[in-house]
Parts: sequence; C-alpha cells; structure tokens
Amino acid sequence: MDRRNFFKTILATPLLTPFLLASKKNNAECELLLIADEPQQFISLILQEVKKYHSIPGKRFVFLNPHPQKQELTSVLQQKGWMPVHNSAQADLSLSFSHLHQKARPSFSLVKGGRIWDIRTQKLSSLWKEINKNLSPSNALTIASFQRPGADQASGEFITIYQDGHSLAKLSLRQNTEKTFITGKGKITARINKGKAWITESACRQKICQYTPPVSMPGERIICAPDHFFIEVGGVSGPDTVIG
Repeated sequence: MDRRNFFKTILATPLLTPFLLASKKNNAECELLLIADEPQQFISLILQEVKKYHSIPGKRFVFLNPHPQKQELTSVLQQKGWMPVHNSAQADLSLSFSHLHQKARPSFSLVKGGRIWDIRTQKLSSLWKEINKNLSPSNALTIASFQRPGADQASGEFITIYQDGHSLAKLSLRQNTEKTFITGKGKITARINKGKAWITESACRQKICQYTPPVSMPGERIICAPDHFFIEVGGVSGPDTVIG
C-alpha cells in the first residue's frame, strides 16, 4: 500500500474524525495508527522513531479496551522498559483496538495536531516496505495515543459528546446523570457518576465503547466507531447542567 492508499483507507473509517477533532484541540497530542494483525512485531522500533516527532515523558502504558494481542504487546513493551499501569491518568501511552470496515495492507502513520504525518523515513522506510510486502492484509487497527508532556492531571470538569463531528451535548462531571442518544444503529447511553463517565449501553455489534473503562481526566475519550460517536473529557470550564 502506498502513501495515498493508506491515507484513503484510514480516512474511509469513522475513527479518524474524532482523532482529528481531539488533535486539533491539543496540538501536542498525537496518535499512532497501526494496521496489522500482530503489531507487537514492530511496535518497539516505531515507538523509538516516534520520539523524533513527539516527546514521551515516561514509559508507562495502559490498555483502554480489550485487545486481541494484549499479552504479546505487554511482553514486548516490558522488554523495552515500559511498565503497565491500570489508571489511564498515570499512563504516558494508551493502547486501544478497533476493526477497519475492510482489510488493508499492513501500514502505519501518525496523527498529530489535526494532521497526518508520514513517518516512513530512514529506519521506518525499510520496515514499512517489509511488513507491507510480507504480512497478510488486516482489518485490525491498533491506536497508540501519547500523553502530552506536562499535561495537567487534574480531574476533568465536563464531557463533550460528538456524533459525525458535531457536538451534541455537554454534561458536567460534577452532576450524576445519564443521557441516551439515538444514532443510526440504535441507542447509545452515557452515564456520569462520581466524576467519571462511561458508556452503559450501545447498539453496535462489537461494543468496544461499552467495554472501555470510565474516563475522568482532561483529554481522555471513548469512541464508538460504528456509530461515529465520541466522548471527550474537558477540564477548563464546563456547565453544571446538561446542554442539548
């Protein structure tokens, strides 16, 4: 897969819209997108090269949702000095998993500041050619999200809920509540309790969003790819009641 076809594949998924929305709000934040059934085979080398584009403050990682290669990825990262943590607020690297709508040749790229960065240069150029040529097509997408260096770890104040890139509502994290939205695939329900937000009900088949742990820190998010549904925690200021 060449550069153009890779971008076309990623842009064809509903995943990129929320990534770009979040990245535009925080120019220092970035996400690494990897298409491959077994990303553990080459993630270490890519992470080394990513440091040239984005400063990583530490080596703590967490899985935000179930990943078919969680055990293998954990083993590889630990061998490189990374330490697993259970709280996403403590992690420098957050890993999540989703499916593409169709299989594509294995590849990787970086989303930063609302833009796609082609990082297939120098060492990664030969790696990209190797995996693109030798590995089988895959619909497995691994997203590695990097914490902004020096990010404020204070608790968030509200969540903003998006669908198809449009803001639907803001809910205060200070007020326990539950709100249901109607999407193209059915109902999806977001709940807030004791300063944390999560998805309690989703009509999508895989229900990755429903299995994602609660979020409470600024910048954390929950994505429902099939419904184009996206929750992001904000921490500057927020409403005390539901809007919209």
